[in-house]
Parts: sequence; C-alpha cells; structure tokens
Amino acid sequence: MFDNPFIFGLVTSTLITFISYIISRNKNKSEQEQKDKLNDMIILFIICFVIIVVGKIMISGSNTSTMSTAKVVESKGGQCPF
Repeated sequence: MFDNPFIFGLVTSTLITFISYIISRNKNKSEQEQKDKLNDMIILFIICFVIIVVGKIMISGSNTSTMSTAKVVESKGGQCPF
C-alpha cells in the first residue's frame, strides 16, 4: 500500500492536515476567520501532498535503477550461448 507514492502522499498529507487542524482550532471565531482557516488547510494539504509524492517518486526511482543492472542473455534453439 505504501509502495504507491500517491496513496502514501494522500495518507500522510491527510494526517498532517488533520493534526494541524486539531492543534489550531478555536470555537469562538467569526465566519470569515473560519473560511480563511479552511482555505489555509486546503493549501497545506496540497503543498504537503505534492512535496511528499515528488519526494517518494525520487527516492523510489533512485533505488530501482541500482537494482536492475543484470543482463539477460537469450539463446535460441536450446544451445548454450558460448
């Protein structure tokens, strides 16, 4: 599940946004302040999602290139290639 960078980014960004919402919530706010806070949370989610997905793709991309260095020799007719 966490091998897919989009699912990992979605879960992580949601967790970060939820934690920041819980920390900064206040009940006695005006309607305009609540709309501003909602916009801030949406922006926070988008920024976190993009950074995490790009980072995960870059990290997983560098690991897969070093692992696939073996050459495959295909022989025809059932004979040995040498």
